[in-house]
Amino acid sequence: MTNNTNDIFNSEFSRQYDDYNHRLNEIANNLHLLIAILLRDLRENARILCVGVGTGSEIIRLAQKHPGWHFTGVDPSPDMLAVCAGKLQLESLSNRCKLVEGYLGDVPASGDYDAVLCLLVTHFIQDDQRMGIYQQINAQLVAGGRMIVAEIAGDMAADGFDEKLAFWAAMHSVASNAERDPQEIKAQLNERLMLLAPEQTERLIAASGFSSPQRFFQSLLIHGWTAKKAKD
Repeated sequence: MTNNTNDIFNSEFSRQYDDYNHRLNEIANNLHLLIAILLRDLRENARILCVGVGTGSEIIRLAQKHPGWHFTGVDPSPDMLAVCAGKLQLESLSNRCKLVEGYLGDVPASGDYDAVLCLLVTHFIQDDQRMGIYQQINAQLVAGGRMIVAEIAGDMAADGFDEKLAFWAAMHSVASNAERDPQEIKAQLNERLMLLAPEQTERLIAASGFSSPQRFFQSLLIHGWTAKKAKD
């Protein structure tokens, strides 16, 4: 279903991942604040599935606010999961979290998750397979359950994209403490990611058994949507 990203998310990268993102905390804090608002009305013993859980930031933020919630995190990178497991243990959250090494298709479709989070994952998935991830998320949710997805999105052939790219490169210059060349960044996007126009992502979500997706977040090329599974 996905590119093999384990060469990216290796042991060294996994150790540095949180440090790099810490320099962009204002963006992450805003995204996670909005996610917490979207999920605030879930039941006290809600079950949450985190796809591409990485180092576990979303689990830790939500678990600290909701002591009755239980989490499943799935990720294909054993190195990222190792960092995640260590952080969960430090926060005394391991007893409420199950980690699965693999892809979403490796998690049995139980249909009993109240919410599924898929943050900064889908842009690694080939265009012709992108709908499949939303269909699998739908199968994991209870009727009326909520999906939250965030991805890097944009039409790289559109007029004006180069200006957006310059802003994106400037963001990475801040995060890396070194000037980044926009054309180098563009080559990396072409090599590693499969960007879709935001409107195309919205059509795929709507065609996968969800309500009309609502775009609740945007920061440069990062877009966030939420949608609910249709009720029976």
